[in-house]
Amino acid sequence: MGKVSAFSVAGLGLIFRSSDHHPPHFHVQSGRNWEIRVYIDESTEANGLSYDYKFPKKQSKKFRGLSSAQEQELLASVIANREALLTEWEEKVNPTELI
Repeated sequence: MGKVSAFSVAGLGLIFRSSDHHPPHFHVQSGRNWEIRVYIDESTEANGLSYDYKFPKKQSKKFRGLSSAQEQELLASVIANREALLTEWEEKVNPTELI
């Protein structure tokens, strides 16, 4: 497991998991509350932040996940640091699937 070094977001853990899978992505954790996968190439101004929840798979009505402020900060950071993120992906992840 490698920490994302291209940028950080206060209060969130950003990591790459070794032996992960394509497409290039990183994980964002909020303690033990939730974890999402953020897809680097698919996150654009036109598409917004491309992500899905890894944990919990099903959210209750009371679930408070990624806030819109966090989402906007992550999107801006991915766009500004896309090349660095892709370089880190290549260095820190040994994909288990072929494209």
